[in-house]
Amino acid sequence: MSYGLRDMDGVRVELCDECGFDAREPRDLPAAFAEAYASLEHLGGHPDAGERPEAETWSGTEYVDHCVDVASQIVAICNRGAGRPESAPLVSISEVAEATAELFHELSDAQWDAATDGGSIELSVRGAAVHLLHDLEHHVWDIRRGYAKLALAHGIEVVTSR
Repeated sequence: MSYGLRDMDGVRVELCDECGFDAREPRDLPAAFAEAYASLEHLGGHPDAGERPEAETWSGTEYVDHCVDVASQIVAICNRGAGRPESAPLVSISEVAEATAELFHELSDAQWDAATDGGSIELSVRGAAVHLLHDLEHHVWDIRRGYAKLALAHGIEVVTSR
């Protein structure tokens, strides 16, 4: 698996050959985030959400909780980078979805390009947002893959030919 940031022709790009995320593709970030959060909300309500498909693979619930934690942290990083007030810790999909939408709605071009304090990697607010989107979309993919494994483990017949 090759996941994460790549420097390509002097530009830092987020790519993932596992889930197919490619930040070079133009995206409507607010719409993409709304879709990712809606998918996580839906998948978190699945009947198998609390079950791990394999001992070393998180359950749907664990992935959703992780996504909320990461989104809360990255929204806080983006707020600081953009010079906005610090947000309180966010604890649910609906809270991170609302905070993300509010953040994106209120950012100026200069704030999108502002540097964040997000750790050892230098990222702009836009770069941190794109990384968050990748994390969310990747984990939606992980959850769906886990539910498919659980369905197979539960003996659901899968038709592979006509």
